[in-house]
Amino acid sequence: MAGICSGAILISPERGQSGPPTSGPLRSGGRFIVSLDCEGKWGMADHLSSWHHAHLNPAELLGAYRALIDLFARRQIPASFAFVMAFLLDEGEQRQMDEWIADCSVDGSNWQNAYRAARTQENLAGWSCPELLDLVRSAGNHEVACHGFTHLPLAEELVTRSDAKRELDACAKVAAIKGLDLKTFVYPRNLKGYPDVLAAAGYSGFRARPPSFGRGLTGKARALLAELNPRARAQPACPPEAGMTVIPSGYFLNWQNGARRLVPRAASRRRWHHILDNAADTGATAHIWLHPHNIIGAPGTLERLEDVLCHAAKLRDAGRLEIMTQADFCAAPA
Repeated sequence: MAGICSGAILISPERGQSGPPTSGPLRSGGRFIVSLDCEGKWGMADHLSSWHHAHLNPAELLGAYRALIDLFARRQIPASFAFVMAFLLDEGEQRQMDEWIADCSVDGSNWQNAYRAARTQENLAGWSCPELLDLVRSAGNHEVACHGFTHLPLAEELVTRSDAKRELDACAKVAAIKGLDLKTFVYPRNLKGYPDVLAAAGYSGFRARPPSFGRGLTGKARALLAELNPRARAQPACPPEAGMTVIPSGYFLNWQNGARRLVPRAASRRRWHHILDNAADTGATAHIWLHPHNIIGAPGTLERLEDVLCHAAKLRDAGRLEIMTQADFCAAPA
């Protein structure tokens, strides 16, 4: 496959990408999805910074998730919260599942090094926050999806089939402990791998990988310029894979950090209004995704999300757009 359904394998930290949609059949009726990659420190396990240590703590994480859930409630919008499953375990549960938090080499380094160090220091802030699951569940209308067990990248060039199966088996064990029915999957780092193993684990669909603008400064510059594109479009359907629905990748919400702060709010608003209008007009899918911790220290990110949700709600209320979770999308007729 090409375009939004595949891409070159990169191990660099995930960042949202945008680009022209590929050709393909459209589902009937415009659709809008919000998905969130819920990771804590697991998402940056191989490149933790002083910022992560300072801010990825229960108090600030809970504040960010509350702000998002309150915003979704005001607009009556369901979302898919894709959690790293180990993040949902309390410290005792993590110890009980210690054999599943297995050492695994990725690009020559043990993926669990930072977690092991935190365990030794008896400081699991940012590695364990089961209160977030309680918060999401209490809202009543959101999907709890899966973002892996320890956020291990599952690209076939990086890990073995047995590594991937162990991660997905561990996800199932956490689901049983927490009473979850996991239906959709968001690949860690957006690196797809072993879809047959994912299908065998019972998932009905997964989020496609966004298109890549390339590596290095050139790639970052292209991604930044895409944020200024007022003619960005919604995405058509992807072909199914391994018997699962492939959810259009969507676009990363412009995180107000670093050079992205140079993108005016009005430019982000124009871009997303066009994507949403295009979905409503063509029957394609508008999909926006972000990390909840992106709004910690960057409140402009939440404001931009509110702009998007406001327009999506108007289109929904006008009967032009259906707002759904990833699980709803997979269950809907093609």
